[in-house]
Amino acid sequence: MKHLKSGVTALLLIGIVIALTGIVYADQAGDGSPVIMSPGLSQKPGLIQVISFPQGASVSVDGVPANGNTPVTVTGIVPGPHIVLIAKPGYADWAGNLTVKPGLKGYVNAALKPLTGIISVQSSPAGGTVFIDNVSRGTTDVVIPDIPSGVHQVRVEKSGYLNGESTVTVSGGRTAYVKANLKSDSGSVQVNSNPQGGAVSLDGNIVATSPALLNLVTSGSHTVTIKKAGYLKYSANVMIKPGDKKYLYASLEKTPKPGHVYNESNNGDTFYLPQNAVVQVRLPENSSTGFGWYITTTPGIEVLDKSFTSSNPGVPGAGGTATWLLKLSGTGTMEFSGIYKQGWMPTSGNEPTYTITVVVQ
Repeated sequence: MKHLKSGVTALLLIGIVIALTGIVYADQAGDGSPVIMSPGLSQKPGLIQVISFPQGASVSVDGVPANGNTPVTVTGIVPGPHIVLIAKPGYADWAGNLTVKPGLKGYVNAALKPLTGIISVQSSPAGGTVFIDNVSRGTTDVVIPDIPSGVHQVRVEKSGYLNGESTVTVSGGRTAYVKANLKSDSGSVQVNSNPQGGAVSLDGNIVATSPALLNLVTSGSHTVTIKKAGYLKYSANVMIKPGDKKYLYASLEKTPKPGHVYNESNNGDTFYLPQNAVVQVRLPENSSTGFGWYITTTPGIEVLDKSFTSSNPGVPGAGGTATWLLKLSGTGTMEFSGIYKQGWMPTSGNEPTYTITVVVQ
């Protein structure tokens, strides 16, 4: 009886120990002998390798930030299901579920979608062409959607104005506003002449009658000419900068009367003339056919004027007479020569030519 009580007491003590430690018995497969197992012991941790495109995104697992940006391997992951979150400025967040197995590596490969925003571009004056990162995107005023988040270069171009350029940062789902106040890329030229009433040309195009104010003359070099019947043509070069106002005053010289007049019948002739003599050469021409006289002169011959007189004014295709007024300002032997041809055609050697020689002593 005493031994029975001792056995019962031992069993009770073992039960108390089991209750306190959580150790349970299980049969070991094979021989049926008991094995002690602890449900509180952790399984071997796993890993998660995270790759994203583009790289450089932050990673968190179950809300806990990883140490480093993609590509990154997160260690010490408890086996089981987890939530992986990938974030990068300018891109939509990526989230996914991943189950990690004990001691193994799980893989996440995420293609991040860029967030887009809007750029609204206005200009004063309106009607400028808008370029986003050097790509044409319409004419102001314009709203341009689907612009990737980030920094972009905006340029507005309009004829007669300096380019308006700015840098803008676009955020996903938002509108960035650009207002370009374009500055004029032009100036003006005040043209006066004595006498007045001359035809004023800018770069070969008649634009006014003197006196005249030429507005919106684009920046750069320009040629202004004034031509009035009975007077020599006046010509001057002007350089314009944005906002410039230039003044041009021309004292027109009367056209001198030629002391000698030559025509096609004098082809090949030589003349002996005094220095500063004024000579006129008259040759038939019909530019409507594409043909014209291409003239060259040797040094010492100054071309004072060149004009054309139609033989039948107002009739399309009518020919006429081309006239050159020359001043023999040099000395020695000089030539006035020309070839009659179409300008875009190469010289064949069969074209009509004209030459006169003058000897100035």
